[in-house]
Amino acid sequence: MRAVLDTRFYFSYYNPEDDEVASWSRKLVQRVSSNEMKVASSTITIIELFGTMGRMVGFEVVGTRLSSLRASNIAFIPVTDEIARAAGRITMTSPKIPIADAIIAATALLHAGGVVITDDEHFSIIKGIKLRWLKEV
Repeated sequence: MRAVLDTRFYFSYYNPEDDEVASWSRKLVQRVSSNEMKVASSTITIIELFGTMGRMVGFEVVGTRLSSLRASNIAFIPVTDEIARAAGRITMTSPKIPIADAIIAATALLHAGGVVITDDEHFSIIKGIKLRWLKEV
């Protein structure tokens, strides 16, 4: 696994801020879809997408988007005991990190060498996390 996609990636993919972000995010999904690279998200991302994006576009649209992402070879990794323990350690040492982000970071540490695709800078305070945004992954 090369990287874990933060929830932030999906907002940029479906509603890009500018042409650069649109091109970059589409290219990343194309690379994943063609099996050129492997990425995943934590299942906690599903909750975040329904809870935030769902308010904007509706429950059914988010469900359709998730099905499309899965069809594009993006995996969703469930929260295991090992991920939960690693996330707990993160929240102990960095109490300002939201629990969902601690779970995403723990998933990245255990499955993707700590690489998280996001521009959310608070991930950078977590030991072992490497942020990627608008860069080749």
